[in-house]
Parts: sequence; C-alpha cells; structure tokens
Amino acid sequence: MDIQPSDSDGSVRRRSLRREWSRAFMIMLVLLLVAAVAAIVGVRGLVDQVRATAHQLHVQSVTEATLSGDVVAHEETGHKLLSDEPVDRVAYVKQQEEISILFDNAQAVFPVSNGMRATVVKAAALWQSGLTTYGLWNTELVTLHRNHGADNPLYGASSDSVGALLGSLEGPSLDAMDRGLTRAGTLERLLIIALAVLFSMALAATLYYRRRMVRDLLRPVQAGEYDHRIPIARGDELGELAGAFNGMAGALRESHVALTFRATRDSLTGLLNRASLTEHLCASFEPGVQRRSLQEGALFIDVDDFKEVNDSLGHEGGDALLVQLAIRLNSCIRIPDIVARLGGDEFAIVVVAPDATAAAGVVAERILAALCEPFTIGGVSLTVSVSIGAAVRRPETTDAAELLRNADFAMYMAKGGGKNQFQLYDAEVHDSLVGRSTLRGDLALAVAGGQLRLDYQPIINLGTGQIIGAEALVRWEHPTRGLLPPLDFIPLAEETGDICSLGIWVLETAAHQGALWRNTFDCPELWISVNLSPFQLADPNAVEDLRRVLADPTIEAKHIVLEVTETALAAEIHGGIAALDSFKSLGARVAIDDFGTGFSSLSTLQTVPADILKIDRAFVSSQLSHAPSLLMLEGILGLANKLSLPVVAEGIEEFEQLERLRALGCLMGQGFLLSRPVPATAFEELLLAGGLVALTGVPLHS
Repeated sequence: MDIQPSDSDGSVRRRSLRREWSRAFMIMLVLLLVAAVAAIVGVRGLVDQVRATAHQLHVQSVTEATLSGDVVAHEETGHKLLSDEPVDRVAYVKQQEEISILFDNAQAVFPVSNGMRATVVKAAALWQSGLTTYGLWNTELVTLHRNHGADNPLYGASSDSVGALLGSLEGPSLDAMDRGLTRAGTLERLLIIALAVLFSMALAATLYYRRRMVRDLLRPVQAGEYDHRIPIARGDELGELAGAFNGMAGALRESHVALTFRATRDSLTGLLNRASLTEHLCASFEPGVQRRSLQEGALFIDVDDFKEVNDSLGHEGGDALLVQLAIRLNSCIRIPDIVARLGGDEFAIVVVAPDATAAAGVVAERILAALCEPFTIGGVSLTVSVSIGAAVRRPETTDAAELLRNADFAMYMAKGGGKNQFQLYDAEVHDSLVGRSTLRGDLALAVAGGQLRLDYQPIINLGTGQIIGAEALVRWEHPTRGLLPPLDFIPLAEETGDICSLGIWVLETAAHQGALWRNTFDCPELWISVNLSPFQLADPNAVEDLRRVLADPTIEAKHIVLEVTETALAAEIHGGIAALDSFKSLGARVAIDDFGTGFSSLSTLQTVPADILKIDRAFVSSQLSHAPSLLMLEGILGLANKLSLPVVAEGIEEFEQLERLRALGCLMGQGFLLSRPVPATAFEELLLAGGLVALTGVPLHS
C-alpha cells in the first residue's frame, strides 16, 4: 500500500526534493569553498614561513661572513702597525669605526635566543679590548711609534679568539633554520588534516543524502522479482517517482509472465515447447547431478497421415485435432512425467523411473489405447493413430540431443513397420543405418578416387574345360572398411544415382581389359560379361554413355555380353528393350541373368532380344533327389534349346552338380568348383597356362 505523509489536520504534507538537494549541494559547496580557502591560506603561510627562515639564515650568514672578513683584514693591518711598517692610519681608524658599526648591526640581526646576540656582544668587547691592550684602538694609536713586533703573537691570539666567537654563530643559525622548517612541517600537517576533515564532511553529506534516496525509493529489488513494490513514504518528487516505478513494475510483471509463457509453452496447445523440454533434459545431463537410481526415457510421437487431416478439414481443423490430442496425451502420463509439443504434429514425453524402459512402454500403451476413441472436429468424427518411438538413457548416451535423436529414429522405425505402433530404440539397427548413410556419402568419391577394382570369374566350356569368357565383378576397396562386395554398395549406388557413373567405369575397364587379353594371349574369342542395372537402362544419358563405349572399335563390341535380370526387364520392359536393341545394333550380346527367378513370362522372353540365358544358382544347387527342381532345370534347358539360346549355369560348387548339368546338355558354366572370381593378374596366369580349367573327375576334351 502506498503511504502519503500528512499533517495533523489530514492535509498531505508536501516536501520538495529540489529544496533538499539544493540544501545538500549548498552545504557541500560551502565545505568545498572553506577547504579551498584553507588550502590557499595554509599554503601561503607555509611558503612565507619557509621564505622567512631562508631570509633570516641568509642575512645572518652574510653578516657573519662580512664581519669575520673585515676583522681579519683589520688584524693584518694591526700586525703591520705593531711591526712599525708604513700604514695609512686614518684609513685604519675609519675601518675600526666601520667594524664597530657592523658589530652593532649584528646585534640587531642575531636573535637573543641560543645566546647568539650575547656572542656578538662578547666578540665586540673582546675585539675592542685586544686593540686597546696593544695601543691599536682609535685615539691610542697616536702614541704608537716604535716597533712592537714582539706583541704580534699575543695580538694574533686575541684576534683568533674573536674569529672563533664569530664562527660559533653558524651552528645556532642552522638550529634556527631547523626550527623554522619544523614549524613549516607542522603547518603542513595541520593543513592536510583540515582539508581531510572538510572533504570527509562533504563525503559524509553526500552519503547521507544518497542513503536517504535509497531508503525512500530504491529498495533492493532482486532480478526477476517483479512483485516487489516500493512503499511511498514521501510527498515529494521521490514519492512521485516511486509511484511511477510501482506502475512500471506491474507492467513489467505482466510482460514477464507473457514472455515466459511464450518462451516455455506452445501457443496452440499450452504444452511445454521444444526449448523447455530440451532444457529439462539437459539439466539431468549436467555434471554432478545425482541420478538417484532413476532413468530418463524419451517418447517421440508423430501423428500418422496428419497431412490428410489438414487437406480434408483445413488447417483450423488440424489445429483443433492437435489441441484435443494434447489433452489426451496429458491424461496418459504419470505424475513425474512431462509432455511437450515439438512442432507440427510431433510431440515428446519424458519419463523418469527406476526402469524407464518399462515406464515408456506403459505410457505408450496408454496413448495407443486412448486414441482408439474417435475425435470430434467441427462435427466430424475422426479416428487418428500415432507412431511412437522410445529411447532410454544409457551410460553411453552423451547428452539430451542424442536421447531425442534416438527416440526420433525409433519413431521412424515404427512408421516403417506399419504405423500405429510403439517401437523401442535399437542401437544395432541405428548403427547399421548410420553406417549405410556414411557409405552412401563415400560412394560418390569411389570412382574418382580410384577405389574400385574388377575381379573376373572364368566362364568355362563344361565339355572341354576351356575358358571362353569371364564375368566382370566390381569390388570396392574402401579406405577404412576394406574390400566390399557388390551387395554392400550396388544397391546404395542405385539409390544415389552413382550407379550410372560406376556402371560406365565397369564396362569401359572390363571391355579394354578383354581386348588386351585377346591381343596378348591365344584367346581371340574370349568375351567379357558385364552386369547392367535397370537404372542404367532407364536413364537416357546412361544409355548414351554405354553406346559411346560400345562404339569404340578397339574393344570389339561383339565380344561384350551385357547381363540384365528378369526383374529389370519387367520393370523397364519398353525402354529397356529399346536400349538393349540399340546395344545389339553395335554388336554387343544380351544375357538374361538369374533366369527362372524373376517375373518374366514366355511372351516377354519372346520379346526380349536375348542371346544367352544364365540359370540362377538356386536351380543348380538343389538336391539331386529333389525331383521338381530337376524337372525345372531340365525344362529351362529344353526351352533354351528350343529357342536356340546358349545357356550358362551359375553357382557350380560341387562335382555332382557339374555331372548333372553335363548330362542335361548344359555346355557352359561358372562357379567356385571351376574358379573363384580372381584379380586381373591371376586371370592372366590362367590364360598364360593355356586357358584350361581342370574338371575334377572328368577327362578334358580337346
């Protein structure tokens, strides 16, 4: 409550802050003026004292020096008179008179203190007595006519006594100067003390009035305590200022409350926002925070197909759904848990429990059960589902952001698994996808970085053992992961689009290698088989690049076999066949790879410009006693024979398989029994040895 001071008659007593501060400034001004005057007077007195002392010492020194010098000069003349030497006696007498005057003046110069004046009087009397004794004083000088040289020593001793007395005046003069300087120092200290007192009084007055202002107006207001009010105890300008401050504090409090809500809450649902949730989680990750055997878990919630809600009910309907969903989520959490809206249709819940995994599962089940009941939006009944991902803090979890990322990843796993379900974070799956993502980025540099290589698996004439061809198989020599087989990166290359540049590199490298072998070794009909991706057949630019390579006369396209799978032909039946026709026009041959496992029909086979069929290893590796597999293998070989298509059997790994294929009339094959895929240098050694592969247990035919 504001308090206005009043008189006994009830009228408000009006004081003037201006008058109070004017009085305060006047007092301080007077004190400063007094201090200035005291400083001036004190300094002047100090200077005068020093000057007076120095002047007195100078006068005494000059008087003593002059008197001593004249006495000595007069003594020398007296010695001459005693020795009866010619001397101007008139001048001598005049000099005596001048010295007498100097002694009289010296008595006025030297003070009575310290016996200095008495010393001067004694020296004057002794000087006159000596002159009188030896007849050298004024009127007695006329009687001095003969040689009195014997008196010179006694006269000199008398003169020396006078000089000693005059010399003794220097000590008291210095003592007097010391006393004068001591008085000057005392005056200086008094001046300093006086100035210090005056300035202390001015400082005390300033602090007094400042304390009054602090006491009456500026009460300690702690940062953020916007509820504080200043009790108004004055009727002057300070009271008016206090009232204005109170009004401003009220407005600031309202603004602070509004800004705090905006900074920490979601404006649509009233839930905590992402920043508040992150701050809450980060606090638990700070060093020194006691875990108290509790775990933090995060649930990441995303509404399934929320775009359809916005499209059908509009954004207003979507917002209304989010508000109702927030209410249901709040009803599903436990007391220590918190729920927040991260943005859009994404929500998050933080659970804290001794077993956060179990707690997250309980909350997720509650949510899925609560959403079975339809929502009513603008009179429209609507049932929605959510995908929930959960992650629990582990010892290796470094921060809050990582915990939320893990929960987000688990949510996407739930969506990928069919939506409307709960998925717990799986670190192994996450690491696998992260590794796949990293590999996808590295793949773009594989071709340009020279990290790819080709291995060649011989294709053998099953009757003679002669190497008649080779399938080029790409390998990736990854800088950190080592040698990677095609299945580890070919699907990635098809996803990223790098398959086109990779496929061109494989065709070009393998084609030139085959041409080199045909020219170097005795194998003029050796052909090279290269796999094509359906993405290459679907890309006009990739098709044109393949045609460019095949058009190179040095590689002899007639010795190139392009392998495509049945699935690729089914997906790109029209564009793929057109591309294959263009390749065949350049002399290349086409082989249908993995025949019998795809979705092609006999009519498709009739349409495809195939030159060779490659039987999938699934038919070759079947058990010999399995009659249906034998019949299918026999049927494929019979169909190929009817269509006049050569057949290559893949995956020959056992001698019994080789015997069965030969018995059924299959003339070509490849597999580990015959030869594994080998680098180009090892393949050259096979060619150098005659290009023959031993068929175990079966004699080679020429």
